[in-house]
Amino acid sequence: MKGFQKIFGQFQFVVISLLTTAVIVWLAASLQLVPADPPVSQEQSPQQPAQSPVETSQPLPPATNRPPSPLYESLPSISNTPSPANAPAAPVTATPKNYYGHLAYAENEDNRLVNVGEFVRGTYRRSEYLDQEAAAAFTKLVNAAADANLTLQPISGFRSVNDQKELFDKQVQKLGSVEAAAKLSAPPGFSEHHTGYAIDIGDRNQPDKDLKVAFEDTTAYRWLTNNAKNYGFELSFPRNNAQGVNFEPWHWRYIGTSRAAVQFASARNL
Repeated sequence: MKGFQKIFGQFQFVVISLLTTAVIVWLAASLQLVPADPPVSQEQSPQQPAQSPVETSQPLPPATNRPPSPLYESLPSISNTPSPANAPAAPVTATPKNYYGHLAYAENEDNRLVNVGEFVRGTYRRSEYLDQEAAAAFTKLVNAAADANLTLQPISGFRSVNDQKELFDKQVQKLGSVEAAAKLSAPPGFSEHHTGYAIDIGDRNQPDKDLKVAFEDTTAYRWLTNNAKNYGFELSFPRNNAQGVNFEPWHWRYIGTSRAAVQFASARNL
């Protein structure tokens, strides 16, 4: 009996040892089933968080709407991208493009145009505009003329390319050819009025002389020939001018600043 108990005790010890070993093995296997975080490869960076959308800049405000240009009905204005007020003028090419004596000019920008007064005839009234530099000088010129008992007024200031096309097409239809029209009006893209530095001037008290060679015989014209240069203005098309354009005693251009002068450098150097 004692021998049996001894054998059973040894058997019980073995069983417990086996069970303990089995539990340890099971626990070890269970722990290996939980994967560790894989290392980040040097060739693959961790996933970046989603970025918030980039705010886009606000669109530029539309260019100031221009008023109807002179001598004809209102036309759709050309949409320009505004530039800073002190933006340099377009460079003058060594060989300017020529169209029956007229030179090519770039169209000024709406944000530089300033009201220089009204063209008035009877009950008709129309505001005219020039580049801000020319506008300041023209105002001084008109005030000086008023001190001499003269009533100068703008007839036509800035004119867009589209406006010039309308005007020129009417001249072609009236006169029968582009060549004939070019003797009286610049083709679109070739008018000094595009620059905003050229202006047709009249005497408010002598409407019969508007845009006519007869303006040469007025006191206003004689005053301009003696005084306009003091305010930075010169006659664009005197008699026998190098461009071959007809004499226009009413048409003056402003050259009193570097930006203004470069506009007409080609014409003045012919």
